[in-house]
Amino acid sequence: MIGYMIRQLLFLLILLTTFFQSYSQGERLTIRVLDGETNLVLPYCYVTTEIMKSGEVSLFTTDENGEAEVEFPGKMAVNINFLGYRSLSDTIHDFTGQKTYQLLSDPYNLEQVVITGQNKPVSIDNSIYSIKLIGKRTIEQKASNNLAELLDDELNIQINNDPSLGSSVKLQGIAGENVKILIDGVPVIGRLDGNIDLSQINLNEVDHVEIVEGPMSVIYGSNALAGVINIITKENRRSKLMTGLESYYESVGVYNINGNVNFNTGSHGLGFNFGRNFFGGYSLDPNSRSKQWKPKEQYNGRAQYIFTKNKIKTKFKSDVFRERLLDRNNPSAPYFDKGNDTWFHTFRLNNSLHNNLRIDASSNVNLLLSYSYYNREKIRYLKDLTTLERLLSPNPGDHDTTAFNAFIVRGSYNYDHPKNKISIQTGLDLNHETAFGKRILNTRENMGDYAVFLSAKWKVNEVFTLQPSVRASYNTKYDAPLTPSLNLKYARQDHSLRLSYARGFRAPSLKELYLYFYDSNHQIEGNEDLKAENSHNLNLVVDTKYRMLGRDIAWQISGFYNKIFDKITLVNIDAENSLHYRNENVGEFQSVGGSIKFEFKPIDKIDVGLGFSEIGRKDNLYEDEPFIFTTNGNANLSLKMLNNTATLSLFYKYLGPYPYYIYNENDQIDISYIDDYHNMDITLNKKFFNYKLSVSTGVKNLFNNIAIAGSGGQQGTAHSDASSSLVGWGRSYFVSLKYNFQTD
Repeated sequence: MIGYMIRQLLFLLILLTTFFQSYSQGERLTIRVLDGETNLVLPYCYVTTEIMKSGEVSLFTTDENGEAEVEFPGKMAVNINFLGYRSLSDTIHDFTGQKTYQLLSDPYNLEQVVITGQNKPVSIDNSIYSIKLIGKRTIEQKASNNLAELLDDELNIQINNDPSLGSSVKLQGIAGENVKILIDGVPVIGRLDGNIDLSQINLNEVDHVEIVEGPMSVIYGSNALAGVINIITKENRRSKLMTGLESYYESVGVYNINGNVNFNTGSHGLGFNFGRNFFGGYSLDPNSRSKQWKPKEQYNGRAQYIFTKNKIKTKFKSDVFRERLLDRNNPSAPYFDKGNDTWFHTFRLNNSLHNNLRIDASSNVNLLLSYSYYNREKIRYLKDLTTLERLLSPNPGDHDTTAFNAFIVRGSYNYDHPKNKISIQTGLDLNHETAFGKRILNTRENMGDYAVFLSAKWKVNEVFTLQPSVRASYNTKYDAPLTPSLNLKYARQDHSLRLSYARGFRAPSLKELYLYFYDSNHQIEGNEDLKAENSHNLNLVVDTKYRMLGRDIAWQISGFYNKIFDKITLVNIDAENSLHYRNENVGEFQSVGGSIKFEFKPIDKIDVGLGFSEIGRKDNLYEDEPFIFTTNGNANLSLKMLNNTATLSLFYKYLGPYPYYIYNENDQIDISYIDDYHNMDITLNKKFFNYKLSVSTGVKNLFNNIAIAGSGGQQGTAHSDASSSLVGWGRSYFVSLKYNFQTD
């Protein structure tokens, strides 16, 4: 009996010891991180803990609710870093169950979280790619309504405007099909003349924009030779109810209204967004019936559902966009009582399903399924300007409908353990696109591109990281080569160097192959005999930050070189008709350039940024052709006032003389230039009622740029006047009101 009691006592003692040990080691401390100005949660913050007794260091990331659970065996040191905020350090002595921290803004802190090309959200400083991030504060300070307005004053980026086709972007001197536009990782389809109309991408529900310059063909496939622009939309991660209403007026005749309502019940989130944008058109001659900037009306809507529980996150999103654009011509002779009204109706539908499964702390699986549909309809009416009666044009060529759809399946497995030197990202990328309409050769064509990719990041030591990657693909119309890339990163304290080489491959798009596009300003033909483009790219970016007179100054110096073989471009094929163009392979294309920019805070309330770049190109149009260069410069200033509730912002850009090709009197190619010009926007933003109401006002295009003069001749583009280039609709004034309400 005594022996039995002793055994029971020993068993109870062991049980109690184990219990107290597990209790002391298993206490879970919740660290919650908030924005110090708005009290909104900050997801994906980096939390580093060090146990004072053992010296053990651990790294955590806050979840969608801005929370991270850490073990608390005793006194520990905590360090928190996040996107554009000052780092925060603290020592926790006693267990309290939860600790809440507020981070203060520091826009030049390099710890900004990005996801483009990554296997998980990482700070921008830790990314092996050089990524430019345009955050929600900048979007608000610029009062930008669409992507074209947001990018217009960025360095190394040029926005071109077409009266009918909208705004397009040029990156590193390369434009058109070679710039990939993504929304939450889903490619935007529906290109006209090779370009996505950036004025159709509304920024009302955009959180931030990430830009990677240089080929990303290994990760994102075709259409990424020049780089990737990834638009990241907002998510309601915490509030039970969040609603917002925004109105915008601009003196040139812009009237916009947008709204949203979002619900969150823990595991389930549901959101709806809607908006209407209206522009009345603009012309140099106010009495002209034909407008150089076409009147248009846009409607957009979104429904989004998010399910999050334990290690699973699923998001379904459906976006709808509709635009009506009116192209009127001037009255026709001899009586000037008749005219044409041509309507262009654009419809976009994008459905996507994002799935993320976190297997453990080191690995996860991502799956993206998406379906995108694009439709553009052209209808022409004959209008009697005396009776206002209109009749449908009897000419079948005056009407057209062209449609595209795309199916995408993208899956990846990601492994990244902080204690291991090697991390891996591997996956598949399946894309299938179909084009149909009477302007499409054979009325219907399709193309498939199916690929697998592998990327391995090797942390050689504390300062060097190496990442080789490769993509193997099968294209249903072209032989696709292996596409490799190699990235090198050196980082030490506040200094880093990133060097990359990438091979690019781009099969001609269905539009370039088969679309025949005609209107009053365009006669563009597809070419089914086109060859695929191949390219080489080198990129070098050096970042450094140092202190001078007690202030941090961040510098970046970068350079690039691109070489594209069998470059596809529009070529004039009719000397008697300057509008008649066809897609052709024109041989080698090269672009080279570099930039320098820096950011600093002369005093606590002022942020300053300056930049300068030179970009040159060689189109291989004639023998001994030199590189022709364009100079860019920009500057921005932000001044905080009234206890940080008001911000005065200035955005300036200089675009040097822009080169283009003309034919001289001897029918030989010469180089001419569009004149240089300066542009500046000034905005004032004020917050009211505990940041619920935001009022912005200011002036855009302060220097009143409209059409910039240039030399005459037959210019080498399909849709612009050689004697001038449209860059804006002149000086305008705006006011914007935003109201946001949320409950915890």
